[in-house]
Parts: sequence; structure tokens; C-alpha cells
Amino acid sequence: MLAKPATLPTAPAPGRRGARRPGRRCAVRNTYAIRVRRHDPGDCQLFTGDVIIIRRLQHGAHETATAEINQHTLTLERLIIRRDGLHLIFARGERPAVFLHNRDIEVLSLVMGTEHHATEH
Repeated sequence: MLAKPATLPTAPAPGRRGARRPGRRCAVRNTYAIRVRRHDPGDCQLFTGDVIIIRRLQHGAHETATAEINQHTLTLERLIIRRDGLHLIFARGERPAVFLHNRDIEVLSLVMGTEHHATEH
């Protein structure tokens, strides 16, 4: 029986889709624009017609998120998007946590993208 010749793995050609380039890092940016349709304000101070702009940046294992509500930018400790709605948990107790059910919000815009950064050594 003849032995098969050893083959070396081939790397994808540069510039091809899906090719990994050494020395580059990727960040994911998501921006959501949401209008409150109806909501019981309670402690959260959200009212019908308020627009919330949520910006989320994921860079490796690190994630940051902010919410702009009525021209006030607030840092989010956690942003949880679930099938039935979204949770806004504010950092440092700036505001109480808010759950907005899907029936209570209108998504105005959703922009998702990635950006590549060259690493510096």
C-alpha cells in the first residue's frame, strides 16, 4: 500500500472574505433608536413619546453600553435584549433598572456594524 504524501495546510488568500489577517482586531458597534409607546413612568421617568438611543460597543470580551434619554447620556451596567423586550440596568444607581416590553416600544432604527483596528506592538 502506498502512503499518502504529507500536505501542508494552506492559508486563505489575502483579501478574501473570511480570511483572518494577523495584527488586526475587530470591534462590533450596535446602535438602537427606540421610541416609548406607552409606559407607566413609576420611578424610571420614561414617558410616552420619549426616544432612547442605545449605543453598544463590543471589543473582545469587553463591552460598554450607553443610553441617551431626553438628551442625557447614562452609562449602562448591563443591556439585556430578550425575546419579550429589553432590560436597561444603569450603572452606579443613576436610575432604577427598566424593563420595556416589546408592546411598549417602537424600534425606529437599528444600525449594526464592525470596525477593524490595526494592533500596535
